[in-house]
Parts: sequence; C-alpha cells; structure tokens
Amino acid sequence: MATINITDKFSKDKPSIQIGEKKYPVNNSVEAVMKFEEMAGDGSIKALLSSIEEILGKEAFAEIGVMKLPVSDVKVLMLGVMAAMQDLPYEEAAARFQQ
Repeated sequence: MATINITDKFSKDKPSIQIGEKKYPVNNSVEAVMKFEEMAGDGSIKALLSSIEEILGKEAFAEIGVMKLPVSDVKVLMLGVMAAMQDLPYEEAAARFQQ
C-alpha cells in the first residue's frame, strides 16, 4: 500500500488583519471558525462582539478597542476577520456577506 505524504501541503501561515501598522493574527482553526459561526449566527451585537473576541483573542480585542468602535466599524472588522479566516480578499468577503 502506498504512503501519500501530505506534510508539505498543510498551510504554515496564519492569516491576520492589519489596522494601521499593527497586524493581528486570526485564529482560523476549524474549531474556532465553527464557534465563530455559531456565536455570530445569533444575530445580536453581543454575540457578534463575542465571536470577534474569540477569533482575535482578548488582548487584540482590547487593544483594537472594539467596544468603543462605531457599529459601522465593527462591521468592517467583522468582514476583515471573515475574509482572513477564509483566505479571501476583503472585497470578496464583503460581496458574499451582502448576498
């Protein structure tokens, strides 16, 4: 029986979002994305904020000052996070979200 080595096929890069000069890593593990979808799917702003915090981490969430952002900027942040998780350009994620 043949052995197929896929070691080099796995991604070693972690996605990130950039705000100003600072880059914030985005947790794109299957577990994190499933939890993100579950929490964000609730539709409430509280669930949306919790899902962003889950993906970015508490430290990045606080550093960005998400709780003080206008709702319109939280939407931009959310789209950026979704784009990073799915390895899509921001514009494509925004177009998909509008559908």
